[in-house]
Amino acid sequence: MKRTPEKRQAILDAAAEEFRDKGYERASMSDIGLRTGFSKTTLYGYFGAKEALLAALVDEATENGVAAMLEVLAGAGPHLAVTLERFAGRYLSYALSPSVCSLRRVLAAGAGRSELDLRCRDLGAARIDAALAGYLRAQMEAGALRGGDARGSAQQFRALLEASWFDRVLFDYGSGPGPGQVEEEIEFALAAFLRAWAPALPVATDAS
Repeated sequence: MKRTPEKRQAILDAAAEEFRDKGYERASMSDIGLRTGFSKTTLYGYFGAKEALLAALVDEATENGVAAMLEVLAGAGPHLAVTLERFAGRYLSYALSPSVCSLRRVLAAGAGRSELDLRCRDLGAARIDAALAGYLRAQMEAGALRGGDARGSAQQFRALLEASWFDRVLFDYGSGPGPGQVEEEIEFALAAFLRAWAPALPVATDAS
């Protein structure tokens, strides 16, 4: 059997549809094969198990999006607010993408509790938080932010960006913010975050 990128992508696309329509637990390799017209032998030649398909879908959804966020932080300039605004734009572009939203629902519906499944549930969050925490820690050390738990502050910033839409998207009872609303979400999250982590003002002392 000659493997081709086109066949591999066709299998991934069919798996994504099957997981979305039936849920991870009820989806089967046989049904994925029916969607593609490929035999089970062909499917297993590309992916040894259903778990491998899930992992590949997560990798495909997260690779470019996470890389775009890391690029912002790696090339950060001197202006904290500008960097966080750019990061937030990349994050929301990733988090609100159809592929990531669909995977969130599949994983939330229950993809098991194996080490692989738990890694898949992360959807890049650990890498994002680690990179953002590193940047925020440097800003704390430089005095641009109040000192504290850098990883916690990174998680708080993401939570602020997700606050108004995450449940609607996850449980599929509404849509995420539109293009104009995304800018408002970023402005709100950034203002709230910078207020919460603003450096402490020096204590005034009476001149004697």
